Amino acid sequence: MRTRGKSVGYAAGGIGAVLALLALAGCGRAPDTGPAWDFVRVGEDGAALDAASEGEHACTLDRRTGLLWEVKSPAPGPRFHDATFSWYNPDAAEHNSEPGLVGGGECDLERCDTEAYVAAVNAATLCGRADWRMPSRDEALTLLDASRIGHGPALDPRYFPHAVAGEYWTGTTFRMYPQGAWAIDTVYAQDRVDWKASPKRLRLVSGPKDAVKPKRRGK
Repeated sequence: MRTRGKSVGYAAGGIGAVLALLALAGCGRAPDTGPAWDFVRVGEDGAALDAASEGEHACTLDRRTGLLWEVKSPAPGPRFHDATFSWYNPDAAEHNSEPGLVGGGECDLERCDTEAYVAAVNAATLCGRADWRMPSRDEALTLLDASRIGHGPALDPRYFPHAVAGEYWTGTTFRMYPQGAWAIDTVYAQDRVDWKASPKRLRLVSGPKDAVKPKRRGK
């Protein structure tokens, strides 16, 4: 279902903002090198799956951080891997004066924006959780594997099947120009800023917000 976007407190104007976002489009940062990944496949009911088990899983647990990540679905529906959403969050503490755009993406929900998608996944209690949220910029970067650049999405396909080579929203507003927010790019394993009105894919996370310490880089 395609829903037409409605701007809520959103203004894309201002030549300074345009130039700043264009400059940042090519200034993404690759994820820092860290310990080897330690992922566990998790079923729809929230139970960990045996490493040798076959079939689809609904979530992936990163034992390094304790964060549980949504796994996208290849079938049409709310969690369809190719669905897109505009960035929208009415929480003033998160949007920094620019809540974004209501319903600016294309998906199988009545409203295709990040707030509506978070609400839908929580209502479904995916993997037994009801605390799903948008990941921070730093959390999202922990999933990217730069060694996969040029070989499809920079995510381990064993744990993140149906990933799309493209950009996924994070919940982090760009402080310098809050009309924009940070997204991660699974083609080049980097992050960058784009307008909140832009339709992008989204992968949610569940778990403590202090599991990944923010790094002092950019805005």
